[in-house]
Amino acid sequence: MARVGASGEARLRSSSSASPSVDLPQGVATSRRRRLAPDDRREELTEAAIGVLRAGADEGNWVAEVTRAAGAAKGTFYVYFTSWEHMLAVVRERLIAESTTPIRDALAVGEAVDWWAVLEDQCGRFFDVVTQFGRHHALIFHSVLPGELGGRSRSGSTLLAEAIERGIAEGCFGPVDVEAAAQMLFAAVHAAADAVLAGGDRDRWIEACTALARGYLSPAAQLVTTPRLTEEGTPPA
Repeated sequence: MARVGASGEARLRSSSSASPSVDLPQGVATSRRRRLAPDDRREELTEAAIGVLRAGADEGNWVAEVTRAAGAAKGTFYVYFTSWEHMLAVVRERLIAESTTPIRDALAVGEAVDWWAVLEDQCGRFFDVVTQFGRHHALIFHSVLPGELGGRSRSGSTLLAEAIERGIAEGCFGPVDVEAAAQMLFAAVHAAADAVLAGGDRDRWIEACTALARGYLSPAAQLVTTPRLTEEGTPPA
């Protein structure tokens, strides 16, 4: 059985190093603007936005901060993005992709996978991606954003549903309502990430999320159902 990938923390260090660290008070001075291909310029602006948000900049003229960090003219921003909200949607798309690497890697493996280990890695990875943005995590992950990106990638809960289906097929998980399980577990992990951001112990919340998943997905789990009451308010005989 395959054990997929490295730990979430190790992955995060690698991905975080790819994004620029922005010193907002001084900005990023550039003596001249470079000519870049459109895709490269759009990527540079996106990376600059991630750096600005990670640095915890005060809310204000976000577009000016991003173009300053990227060394681009302010008008260049609107060549690639219709609004700041459009940029946030692109950033969210990027971070969801980064935060779901453990599941993506596992789904790409052709042999049976240790799905319990994948879920544990996934919790840690998601926590680390969300919490690095501090107070701006709500702006990125909880804002209602325009649908410029609709259908371009699979959401976190969709990927989790695919993982659960694979886990059931491989005998790792018991039979459950896949869509409901994925939505509930993804919501629980997101709530746990918020708790870690508020100062909670990361390992404690990873353990709690993993225990919750085991209690629901384990083949041996006994789901307790409450019997429907009779009209007199008593359980049926």
